[in-house]
Amino acid sequence: MIKVAMIGAGSVVFCRNLTGDILSYPEFRDATFAYHDIDAERLEVGAGLCRKAAALLGANPKIEATPDRKAALTGADFVINMVQIGGFDSTLVDFEIPRRYGLNFTIADTTGPGGLMRALRTFNFLRDLGREMQQICPRAWLLNYSNPMSMNMQTLSHTSGVKAVGLCHSVQGTFDQLMGYLQEDAKQIAFTCAGINHMAFYLKLEKTGVDLYPRLFEAMQRPEIYDTNRVRFEIMKRLGYFVTESSEHSAEYSPWFIPHGPDHAKQFNVPIDEYLRRCDRSIGEFEKLKHLCRGDQPMDCVKRSHEYGSAIIHSLASGQPIVVYGNMANQGTISNLPAEAIVEAPTLVDRGEIRFVHIGDLPPQLVGYIQPHLIQHELFIRAALEGRRDHVYQACMFDPLTAATLTTDQIVQMCDELIAAHGDLLPPLNRPVRVPCSGKQFGKTDMEQLRSSWKAHKNRGSPS
Repeated sequence: MIKVAMIGAGSVVFCRNLTGDILSYPEFRDATFAYHDIDAERLEVGAGLCRKAAALLGANPKIEATPDRKAALTGADFVINMVQIGGFDSTLVDFEIPRRYGLNFTIADTTGPGGLMRALRTFNFLRDLGREMQQICPRAWLLNYSNPMSMNMQTLSHTSGVKAVGLCHSVQGTFDQLMGYLQEDAKQIAFTCAGINHMAFYLKLEKTGVDLYPRLFEAMQRPEIYDTNRVRFEIMKRLGYFVTESSEHSAEYSPWFIPHGPDHAKQFNVPIDEYLRRCDRSIGEFEKLKHLCRGDQPMDCVKRSHEYGSAIIHSLASGQPIVVYGNMANQGTISNLPAEAIVEAPTLVDRGEIRFVHIGDLPPQLVGYIQPHLIQHELFIRAALEGRRDHVYQACMFDPLTAATLTTDQIVQMCDELIAAHGDLLPPLNRPVRVPCSGKQFGKTDMEQLRSSWKAHKNRGSPS
């Protein structure tokens, strides 16, 4: 019977959903689950919810909860990573310090200064996790769900030989959304999607060989459809293809929406500070889940989620082949993107193997959209491996949103302030290079001041 180690089980809802997905397969009803988190309370709640989910499904798994990561990894066949290093305080730093320079975000977890800092905070953890897996459970597969997906997968590919694939629900989630727009049965539609995580595009949408894009362009003209995804429909209108990640994410991946003033952003329903608002809501939700975990009342229901993780585990264990969408090193899958880039593409899974399906060239306009972010990914991994602070500056300089908003002097100073604020959570970034820093010294970050800043923006309505 398999053992699944869930690292970061304090992400209680996600942990419960993945556990329910795995237990929905009859052959896994007696599996072993090892939940690990450094937050004792969240670990207790996460494991408790999973016990309730198992009882509702009539399963009898062995459930362990431990603050000892190595104990969780011992004997594991599959390791699922859902860790966010730094928690809310680090997220607040990533929003509020750039705001001082006039730079606003919606989510800030994928690219630009927010995604870059999150990747740097996660670097040491993922490096160590990969090395521990090689020592403790070298045959296990690592399924990574933590953002920023592409940069985190680069960390794994550059620092360990662990078998790993990055997973996201944006491809399948958006596909279902498109089927709703077109009023089509998803089972009757053939599609191919490729690019990088959060910036992959549906290259083909067909029903019995007929292209569905003309109908999607027609559907876009209906206000009740257009208003649900204004940013992504604008991208499709200009590039010719629909992108996988939500409008609130996609708004900050280009210079086309946020840098042109609040009225322009409002035209496209761009929700500035959306992720901070989600974090605020999650505090109340956690209190409800804590009460549910500790009480006698049963869980209402457990439904299979959109996530690919359980299907991959089942396919690897059973040998029944499936096609999902994963994130791994390109190695020629997309011909006109770098071989070492982390890309998202159709992925064949069967017993013991996960491999991409060949795509070929992407249309050049899609490469143009993606390319600045690939440069950021490459600069990130070099900064982390080599201690190069200048590569942090350069990564932000090539970010389309940041470049459209700030001068180079502002970018360098902002990066220095962010690096100082995150402190020991980051790898050392002090290697001497010819590129100068801002020359400014930043003291310890006043978190109460940042919380007050966010509260003030929230109360008066952040720019949107």
